[in-house]
Amino acid sequence: MVARRATPEMVAVAAPPEGFVPILSNSSFAWENGPIFEKAGPVPMRGFRVAERHINAGGVCHGGMMMTFADILLAHAVMTVADPPFVTARLTTDFIDAARLGDWVEGEAECGGEADGLVAVSAKITANGRLVASASALFKLLRRR
Repeated sequence: MVARRATPEMVAVAAPPEGFVPILSNSSFAWENGPIFEKAGPVPMRGFRVAERHINAGGVCHGGMMMTFADILLAHAVMTVADPPFVTARLTTDFIDAARLGDWVEGEAECGGEADGLVAVSAKITANGRLVASASALFKLLRRR
């Protein structure tokens, strides 16, 4: 997979808030579900605009997309304390409210530290300022072969 960034046209359609720039996507899966954006700061943020392709039969953002975003967000936080490779060992997501078509979804993740090759992280995810989900995960650090 070649690393890719969202095109200017994709950025224009997503219309991210000021300060958000497209992430470099290193996987086809993340690329197909994006574009995902990030904003630098003391606590880095990531976000995406809910598009038609993210909507479920109920007319709201699909839970699978919210979990995909949570996993991308949480993995980014792991990189503040550990180098890749690592994999998601457990991901728990609590859905609190719905994100709708056109909503700007963003999240901040906090790393709880590393022990015994596992890194614990948690995140809060909002849509237009409303809390829509919380997530926590354990990531397993892998040894390079």
